[in-house]
Amino acid sequence: MRILRRLLRQVVAASESALATVAWLFAALLTLAPGQARCQEDLALLPPPPVIQDQRPSGAISPAGGLLGFQAGEDGSRVSLGTIAHLRGVRVNHLVGYGLCVGLQNTGDSQQTLFSIQFLLNTLRRENINLPPAVNSSNMQVRNMAAVMVTADLPPFARIGSRLDTLVSAMGDARSLQGGTVLMTPLRGADGRVYALTQGPITIEGFFAGAQGGASARKNFQTAGQIPGGATVEREVPNDFAKQRTVQIDLDDPDPGVAERAAAALASRYQDAKVSVADPGTVQVTLPAWMTSVALAAALNNIQVAASESDRVVMDERTGTIVVGGNVTVGKAAVSHGNLIVTIEPKLEVSQPGAFSNGTTVTQKSAKIKVNEEQGQFFVLPEGANVEQIAETLNAVGTKPGDAIAIFEGLRAAGALHGRLLIR
Repeated sequence: MRILRRLLRQVVAASESALATVAWLFAALLTLAPGQARCQEDLALLPPPPVIQDQRPSGAISPAGGLLGFQAGEDGSRVSLGTIAHLRGVRVNHLVGYGLCVGLQNTGDSQQTLFSIQFLLNTLRRENINLPPAVNSSNMQVRNMAAVMVTADLPPFARIGSRLDTLVSAMGDARSLQGGTVLMTPLRGADGRVYALTQGPITIEGFFAGAQGGASARKNFQTAGQIPGGATVEREVPNDFAKQRTVQIDLDDPDPGVAERAAAALASRYQDAKVSVADPGTVQVTLPAWMTSVALAAALNNIQVAASESDRVVMDERTGTIVVGGNVTVGKAAVSHGNLIVTIEPKLEVSQPGAFSNGTTVTQKSAKIKVNEEQGQFFVLPEGANVEQIAETLNAVGTKPGDAIAIFEGLRAAGALHGRLLIR
């Protein structure tokens, strides 16, 4: 009886707590109800959201899903004339020099690189340091230096004292240029004249570590580095651009349509200037009396021209890279392509003689050849398909880069590729 009474008391206590919880929740709902009603009334007073209509022109490219997750742009995009053209005579000049890199940690040229020893001997002679005649230079071994080639680009209108970035590359069998310093090296142009001098420590991204046993570890290329601002301009390139009254604007990619539109934009902006198209890649401008060639150069970035899309398909078979221009289309064609995989697995078989026999154990090399030809499937490219549709079709069937190269070559052979195919 005592047990029953105890259980009854527990049930009654639990019921009372449950009723109290329900009552509390009901009171909370009654408290929140007026606030919710007010919120609904306020929302009802708000104006409906505006309906945004698709106002894209009919010429916009809009494939399903876009390309690479981005929405496609519109045809005939306008770009700055300064990004697709350059002024004739305003160019970069390349400089090159040969020097010596010192301060390496036993990672320089070996004894087999004879010209690095010759570099060292010539440097010592210039400092009036001569080795004894008994010393054989071919037996010298200095692993803390390396012969290097230094290159730089001299920008247009560079003045004496300007700083240039230089690229340093090892010429011999040095393992790493990390921690090295390039001694003063003259940089010459195509005419053989010295235009800059470079000197300073080399900056290399990565590391190299080696042990005496031959083991080594490296990250990135250690045989090439940079010297930021390591060259000083010592001679200027003569340039009379500021005195020119007739300026030629050369397109980076010659196109007669772009040349005509560029000439029209220039004539519209400068109505008193004489603008003509000399050829599909050159626009000639005769400046008015009040205008200078420098002012025209500054205005090129403010002149907008409708650029034409490329009609090229560039393929690199070594890396499997394919770049398709936006103006490339294909005719209606059915394509089937399958993969042929040949696997050769070498095996080494051992022939063991019987027990208590006079035979010897011999080995025999053999190979197991397995051919797996995947079943090709036909898919249809719609007539007049653009770049986005071509990419989506090839991605839908799971085309690999190597297969895509073969498909584009087949489309060109069939006359269904409306564009130029460039294979590198």
